[in-house]
Amino acid sequence: MVETTTTQAFRGSLDKLIARIDDARGLDLSSYRRSYLERRIAARLRVAGVHSYRQYGDLLEADPHEYERLIDTLTINVTDFFRDKVVWDSLVRKALPELIASKQGGRTKTIRVWSAGCATGEEPYSLAMMLLGELGDAAKEYSISITATDLDADALARAERGVFAKERRRHIPPSYQVRFTRNVDGGSFEVLPEVRRLVRFQRMSLFDPTPLRVIDLVTCRNVFIYFDHDQQARVLENFWRALTRGGYLVLGRSEKLQPEAAQLFEHVDGKERIYRKPARR
Repeated sequence: MVETTTTQAFRGSLDKLIARIDDARGLDLSSYRRSYLERRIAARLRVAGVHSYRQYGDLLEADPHEYERLIDTLTINVTDFFRDKVVWDSLVRKALPELIASKQGGRTKTIRVWSAGCATGEEPYSLAMMLLGELGDAAKEYSISITATDLDADALARAERGVFAKERRRHIPPSYQVRFTRNVDGGSFEVLPEVRRLVRFQRMSLFDPTPLRVIDLVTCRNVFIYFDHDQQARVLENFWRALTRGGYLVLGRSEKLQPEAAQLFEHVDGKERIYRKPARR
């Protein structure tokens, strides 16, 4: 009984801390998987030298910069340009040709992409390079719009600058390195304006009800680790609503559709987690 009461007390304290963070910064942590949230906040408590959620709440009030440190801890920004080459190869072979073909008869050739959980921007810039590279000279006939969203405001600010350490260049195809990047001072490189102008960065929760519409391609890779089964289902429902008929969804290679969501999507490449919203239902 004592153990249960103690557990409930800690759970109640965590709920109060979550509400406090939401009120102060508009960050709704209630959507995160509980066990994940407890582990990551516990890491901040150890670093900060405090021993309870209540003490940590007091620390947040005394040191507003701790909010940024907490967000950095909660959002593991592991990303790279053209991460997992086989996924990009499959996307180019199995999805992009049909997507481009579906635009040929339209009066306005618009391609709209959503990079969900974009971290520091490598993925949306990779998507922009891929589209420009595959379309070639025909790219000027298209209106390409890539919305890149994340909760981490600091990561988004870094992404908008489009400047990266030179070692981040290694996975960009050589022809794209020449065409879409250039060296800058300090051993870094930058993504050229013709790529950056296609990408719009925006702070957004994946639990916002249908935040985007008429999307042709959604990428959300290695983000579901934060969410439990029900939360994953909510996010997948938002993706479904955002996607146009025939639109594509790309998940991380370690993730898969939940059974109920699998009934809504067609498999384009199950191994590489590429799916398609049916053109007719």
